[in-house]
Amino acid sequence: MRAGLKTAYGLELSDELILLARVSRRGSSQVVLSAPLAAPETARALQQAEDEVARGAAVLAVAAPAAHTAVRRLRAPFASPKKAARIWPALLDVELPFPVESACCCYGTARVEQGGTIGVAAAMRNHDLAAFLDACRTRGFDPTHCDAEALALWSQQAVETPPVRMDRPRAVVWLGPDHVTIARGHGAEFIAAHVLRASPLSGDPAAFDALWTARAAQILGTHLAESGQTEMDVWWAGPGAVNDTLVTRLRRLLPADLAIRHETCRQPASMLARALARRAADESGMNFRSGEWMHPALGRTRAKELKNAYIGVITVALLVLGLNLGESILRRRQTETLQRRLTVAAQVIAGSRIPRGQERLMVERAIAARAQETLPFRQALDPEGMEGRLARIVEAASASGVELSRLGLSSATISMEGSAPDIQDIERLAERVRALGWAVQSDSPGRTPAGHPRFILKGQIHHEE
Repeated sequence: MRAGLKTAYGLELSDELILLARVSRRGSSQVVLSAPLAAPETARALQQAEDEVARGAAVLAVAAPAAHTAVRRLRAPFASPKKAARIWPALLDVELPFPVESACCCYGTARVEQGGTIGVAAAMRNHDLAAFLDACRTRGFDPTHCDAEALALWSQQAVETPPVRMDRPRAVVWLGPDHVTIARGHGAEFIAAHVLRASPLSGDPAAFDALWTARAAQILGTHLAESGQTEMDVWWAGPGAVNDTLVTRLRRLLPADLAIRHETCRQPASMLARALARRAADESGMNFRSGEWMHPALGRTRAKELKNAYIGVITVALLVLGLNLGESILRRRQTETLQRRLTVAAQVIAGSRIPRGQERLMVERAIAARAQETLPFRQALDPEGMEGRLARIVEAASASGVELSRLGLSSATISMEGSAPDIQDIERLAERVRALGWAVQSDSPGRTPAGHPRFILKGQIHHEE
């Protein structure tokens, strides 16, 4: 049930009786009114439902006249519901006894099966729909939803009594006040619907029995044969299903060779009203009142929902924009702070004011100038220099008879690796390096493939105290 909607009503109306079912947000379908059409409580209940619909707090669903509704099962030759939706009107046009352009058409949720796409469609001619809605308004109500009767009955039976086997043929026989609807399928899958424009509750019983014997035997027999099964389930519903004697008589009129298991639906008289309320609440049903036929209250609700959605999108966009702006300001402030620190540090090194963006260049020039100015002092402190130290260490290694594989030297540290003929040569090298002013330690990690000991010397410059 969508936001703002509190109640969904399902209305079943005959010439003499009205049934009103209700679904609340947290409840199941319940019958709230079963009364004669002319009763005072009927007018009050309809007025209350109309008031709730006008406020956008409720929806009111009815079933379109079954005799004027065509329900068809369609199959597209490709496994794509999106592509199939484009050709549903063309496929439906072939199945209808009237042009699809002259009808209001509804399409159910499609599903992919065996390389194709299966869907169910319902159609009703525009002038039939207009006449039906006018008749509803004349009786004191204006429905927001106009569902397909056969589909509502079929889905309600699947909800109340889920099939145990999905391949088992089933049929729902609804005995209405002025007609009979037969919905058939396999498991929970709808196949087809048939309408008998007569009822055992009105008219000539003998004429209806003849019609029932011919049509029902053909419909149910064909359905059982097409399924390839040996037995099928038939569920009885509608006002006529309350009369056990009537149901028994109709069962006996069916061919004896049809293997049928008969059951009566739970609360059969109100099944259609409860189905309409449930499907309107969860928006799972068909609704001929869409597009140009949409109820004004429903149109206002949809417009309000669209407006709220736009407002929500704009709010989120403004929030994101604000966050981005805040982040940009924070980043800019951090950059300015770092820039000020860089400028101050560069001015301290260069000793003069530095234009923004030239910090690196001016610092490099200042360091180069300072290095040139301090060169005589550095040479006086270290007259030998790095080149001289390196030469003396290489000479010491050569004099000790060792072979160097790596030599690392800086102004403060030394690191040597290599091999020597024996351990004594390594010790002599260490003594010579110490004599050059280095405090070193030696380590022997193993031997070379030739059997000579390896060595590692590491140390630092020795400062005299």
